Formats: sequence, structure tokens, C-alpha cells
Amino acid sequence: MATSIQPTPTLLGKEAEAFWEKIANYDNYLKEKGIVLNRKKIEEEAARFRELFKRKDDDDK
Repeated sequence: MATSIQPTPTLLGKEAEAFWEKIANYDNYLKEKGIVLNRKKIEEEAARFRELFKRKDDDDK
């Protein structure tokens, strides 16, 4: 049995203006929080994280 589809919420008036202001200042927000989006660094950290869950051949024997 399928669930009913809910209407998509929309922003109007001041809420919409506040949203677009957040989008426009997103780069500044990231700088304030010290967040750096560096693809190479993210991929390196993801590889290290995957290593935590890799099984070694010795463990399976």
C-alpha cells in the first residue's frame, strides 16, 4: 500500500529572503566555522575510514 504524497513546502516573503541570504553567504559561513571543502582531502580521509572496516585475510582463516 503506497503512502500519499505530501505537498512540497514553499518559502514565502521574509522566509524566502532569509533563505536566499543564507545561500548567498554560505562561503562566508564555511570560513567562519573553519570548514574547508577540499575534494582531495575528503577522498584521503574516506580511504582511511574504509581501511577501518576492511577484513584481513588472516582474520577469515
